[in-house]
Amino acid sequence: MVNETDLDADPGLVPDPEDDPHTRVRAWGSVELTMLFPPFPGPGASDDRVRAAHDPVRARQVVESLGTVEEILEQLPDRAWEELSAPEVRADLDYVAVGCWGNVTRIIDPALASDLLANCMTREIARQRARHPQARIVGSVDLSYGNAYLEDEVALPGVENVRVFGWDCDEDDDWEVYGDPAEVLRVLGVDRAAAAEAGFDLDDEVSERDWRTLGRFALEGFGPRLGQLVSVFRVRHTSDAVFDRDEVWIDR
Repeated sequence: MVNETDLDADPGLVPDPEDDPHTRVRAWGSVELTMLFPPFPGPGASDDRVRAAHDPVRARQVVESLGTVEEILEQLPDRAWEELSAPEVRADLDYVAVGCWGNVTRIIDPALASDLLANCMTREIARQRARHPQARIVGSVDLSYGNAYLEDEVALPGVENVRVFGWDCDEDDDWEVYGDPAEVLRVLGVDRAAAAEAGFDLDDEVSERDWRTLGRFALEGFGPRLGQLVSVFRVRHTSDAVFDRDEVWIDR
């Protein structure tokens, strides 16, 4: 997202090596947090949410509510969802994108990236759950360092959160799973056979299940379409968020 020519425009600016905006990130992947607000349409129902116009005012309010963000520094022109790109250098980590389409909100904030030491996504889901107790909240982290760190969390009203995380190279016993995915399927009205057909088979080993499919069930299959707009913000993350963010993206 950052324009490196702009960064080089001031020859008098000599960044601290520990905070050089040109520093390449070591991870590649995606970090997404999605909230679905009631009323929920139910499995298979006709739904126009994905065609709802983006609300940039609401998007700004969402960014201001994030526990990772200290201040919004700049709001960039809205852009199409598919035009977003993964961070490449440290300066890119300062950008947060939010789409607000009807009763769906999707957030991309690099500071929500987690690993086995930083539980950033889980903390933010807990904060948003306290703010929006009736929402369904799904967080997903997929970061590659050669091997991939994968984390998924599904939070439904009245049900214990399901959270799973691990490395794709790990044995099944090395993965961590909290909560009961079978109970989540039951609450959503999805039977085991339908879940298995869609890619989430409870008879598979933990590391072999497509946990993102469980999140898609919670979100009623929602996914942004080509051309849907999002708002993009350059932010100042909190000091704690910056520490965890850089540990995950750069210092591993």
